[in-house]
Amino acid sequence: MAMPDSSVTPLRSSVASVRAKRATSTFVTRSPNLYQTSRHVMDGGGCFRANFGVERDGVNLLAEDGSHPVGSDLTTGYPEVDHVLMKKLGWWDELTDAEKKLAEGKNWKTDQSGGMIRVAMKNHGVHPFGNAKARAVVWNFPDPVPQHREPLYSTRPDLVAKYPTHADKMAFWRLPTLYKTVQDKNKDVGKEFPLVLTSGRLVEYEGGGEETRSNPWLAELQQSNFVEINPRDANDRGIRDGEMVWVKSPTGAQLKVKAMVTERVGPGTTFIPFHFSGWWQGKDMLEYYPSGAHPIVRGEAVNTATTYGYDSVTMMQETKTTVCQVAKVTA
Repeated sequence: MAMPDSSVTPLRSSVASVRAKRATSTFVTRSPNLYQTSRHVMDGGGCFRANFGVERDGVNLLAEDGSHPVGSDLTTGYPEVDHVLMKKLGWWDELTDAEKKLAEGKNWKTDQSGGMIRVAMKNHGVHPFGNAKARAVVWNFPDPVPQHREPLYSTRPDLVAKYPTHADKMAFWRLPTLYKTVQDKNKDVGKEFPLVLTSGRLVEYEGGGEETRSNPWLAELQQSNFVEINPRDANDRGIRDGEMVWVKSPTGAQLKVKAMVTERVGPGTTFIPFHFSGWWQGKDMLEYYPSGAHPIVRGEAVNTATTYGYDSVTMMQETKTTVCQVAKVTA
């Protein structure tokens, strides 16, 4: 239904005001925010990108009428900007002759002139990546609607039974990738390895730590690798804060690290930073470094203990968590 004239006039004035402001500004934008439709796209406004087509099973995937960033000439959903859409909208001639040569047959991502982006955003308040609905059903993911899948290595066989992982993929990126086979084989792994092991970052070091652990000022701040363990779990194992312990995992690895007894982790959970290397299952590998090349601080690499797994959605290997057992070093 058409809006009354009394509502149209202020809206047009607002759009005209925004355009006048843009005409005298340089082509600089702020970082965009999805769904920030209360701002012009040149001021960081945005919508949801049309990255998954325009329809699925007869259902429109583009935004509905009235859903758009303020000041947009297109007040409904639209696909990604390309040379065809530019021509249909009558915007093609707003490109320079040089831009037209580079933009012909291209879309906004492959147009090396940048002209499509300039015309869409600055001249018309339109985001070049399109304007679509957010997907509630992601049909190209293993679970179109997200649901819990228990990890391949879990301390909870009841959850493995209730929330099993995916079936094995015999040709994922041309390689076999195992899921259910590994989980079924290790469904009772929690009997021998009853603690969850997670890994993560410290503020003192970066990445694998080879460079930052070679910096004397940083090395002084964190002088050894460690495992955080809850006081209840430490008490059950006769472990005191600062003692050396073995952290053992289903890979057969055992890491020799210091125990940090702390409530920063809950019962049943442990944590080891991933910034260390230079030790191998209790042995300092200093003798294998070239002269003068060894980091000041060396320690066990937690990825020696982490286990098999691959997430097909994020395309990441599983090196952030597994299961383990912690025991006091006795000799």
